[in-house]
Amino acid sequence: MKRKRLLIIDKHHFGTLTDSYKWCEYLRNDYDITMLCFDTGKEKIPMDGIKFKYVNYSGNFAIRGIRFLLLALWCTLFFNGKIMVVYFENCQWLKRLLPFKKMIVDIRTLSVSTKANQREKQDSQLRNACRYFNIITAISEGVKEKLNLPNKHIEILPLGSDVISKKQKDFSSLKLLYVGTFAGRDLHKTIEGFAQFCKDNPDVNISYDIIGDGFNNELQEYKSLALALNVEHKVTFHGRLPYNQLTPYFDKCNIGVSFVPITDYFEHQPPTKTFEYILSGLYTIATTTTANKELVTNQNGVLIKDNALEFTNAITQIWNKRETINEILIRESIKDYSWGNIVSNKLNKILTLI
Repeated sequence: MKRKRLLIIDKHHFGTLTDSYKWCEYLRNDYDITMLCFDTGKEKIPMDGIKFKYVNYSGNFAIRGIRFLLLALWCTLFFNGKIMVVYFENCQWLKRLLPFKKMIVDIRTLSVSTKANQREKQDSQLRNACRYFNIITAISEGVKEKLNLPNKHIEILPLGSDVISKKQKDFSSLKLLYVGTFAGRDLHKTIEGFAQFCKDNPDVNISYDIIGDGFNNELQEYKSLALALNVEHKVTFHGRLPYNQLTPYFDKCNIGVSFVPITDYFEHQPPTKTFEYILSGLYTIATTTTANKELVTNQNGVLIKDNALEFTNAITQIWNKRETINEILIRESIKDYSWGNIVSNKLNKILTLI
């Protein structure tokens, strides 16, 4: 029997966007998959059964963009199979120039720019691009509503997670973990809140592992902040790490930190790590966005406002209830959001529509 073919076009270096990485991992038994993506110079992560077409990243933003679009057009023109595009600026030209090709465009995020006029411009460009595609997939109902495209076929393709850690959790000590970007996340508030808890509870065995980096020297600033607050021996910065190197940290830690500012542009954007923490048995401190409120309950975490005092109070609350926290109930609370379930029950069915 002839196998189905799937082309995924994603500007991210393969493995940088967890979603497309997991789509490939769980679809490769059903499809012959070609992945077109940028080669940004990062480590190339191999995956059996996936054919890679890497696009050179040299040159300025415009040159890179034109090169990527031209190669995407070339691949699309001669590809005989299903085509899925992870949204990128000007991706609509794939459909405008090749209207006879049926394609899905996937929206992982709306604009998260801190400038309102920039958000409005970027979201307007995104909506315009979506109008050309046969099917749109959106990460959440909130994003679908904000797209405001009533005449388009929009399917929900949610975030998910694998169980990164299967190790049993012990809550007799507190070991916090943050994984993700520093850009626009106000992570200094969690360090300040952590330091206050340490000051108030000097005898508690507690640590905080932070994995990630930003674009404006945030890593060095946060290291300096930890030093100034006298918690440099309790807060460890690991920089950026690839997805396949996270397991030891999820094994070690028992509290996940899913901290995004409570703003309009983060309100409907589900943080990937909320899923990963909970499915790995980490009791999770999450800011009270609409997306987090759909996942976090008293059973698996605590919701807070986006300030240092609330972060301190959350740690205190967890410490006081540590003997009643049940990691099995934590994991079970969002089991439907495993990547296996999402690909099997959602993405596979969406792909049959084109």
